[in-house]
Amino acid sequence: MKNKGRSTHRFGVRQQETGSDCQQPIVSHSSLVDRAGRWLRRTCGCCVVLTELVAYTHNGETPDAIGWVGGKSILVECKLSRADFLRDRKKRFRNRDELYTGILEGMGSWRFFLTAPGIVKESDDLKGWGVYEMHGKQVRHAFGAKYANAGKSPFQPCLRSENAMLVSALRRLQSSG
Repeated sequence: MKNKGRSTHRFGVRQQETGSDCQQPIVSHSSLVDRAGRWLRRTCGCCVVLTELVAYTHNGETPDAIGWVGGKSILVECKLSRADFLRDRKKRFRNRDELYTGILEGMGSWRFFLTAPGIVKESDDLKGWGVYEMHGKQVRHAFGAKYANAGKSPFQPCLRSENAMLVSALRRLQSSG
């Protein structure tokens, strides 16, 4: 008989034991962020990708993953719970109704959520964001905006904050070399 509620590690994937014979993988935030980085490189063709880089930015934003391709930026926020998604929507740089519109714009010419299935609902007001979901090892478009390399990007990003991220990454490379 399996121990209810205990976690085991198997093949690098944390699994939750239940009373049944079925074990369900629990994806960690860092593994979701790693997958977002690979998706940006492989699927979107980003030549520069930063994941979980904490840097001073003009708008205070710290994206889970951001990449650049063809002069455009693609931001990915990874969410493991509905509560985390709802908290994210309240961040000041997500709110376009700020008194000083434009000053606190978010990063990303394209903006996406990468989640487990069912975290974000089609009825949520995504304001131009797209939702991609993890299905096993595959990233699938669920609804909302879909990345199109040749298409017009839905957002005007905060270039000042994006530049700050890039400079911070370069400074770290320079000091480590």
